[in-house]
Amino acid sequence: MSLVDQVFGPIPGPLIQQWGQDVTFVRSSGPGVYNPATGEVTEAITRLPVKAVITKVDPKESQGNYQGTDIKVMIDPGQLGGEFISTQDWFEIPKGAVTQTAKVIDVVTYRGDGPVFFVCIARPQ
Repeated sequence: MSLVDQVFGPIPGPLIQQWGQDVTFVRSSGPGVYNPATGEVTEAITRLPVKAVITKVDPKESQGNYQGTDIKVMIDPGQLGGEFISTQDWFEIPKGAVTQTAKVIDVVTYRGDGPVFFVCIARPQ
């Protein structure tokens, strides 16, 4: 275990649990399975209820790569079993009576031997 893990590893979990909101993290398990009889592709996905802190992307952070409607989703990896988030994944965020889908377009991982904290840039669909 690296010093980063020892010092910073225990910090994100309790903060996200206290300050986060309920969202659903949806992990895509790769390309879907094609059914030749129906012509449909069934995507293999896993849904996990998690807590996350959601904020706006600061224009200084974007470096011209993000849109004004993009959001920043901060999450601790303990809720995901220590697995990494990829750009195939997305978040489902309750907004009143509807659920907004936000596709992960960029992931910044703070880590030692394993992920310690994730900051995801997501694009609402």
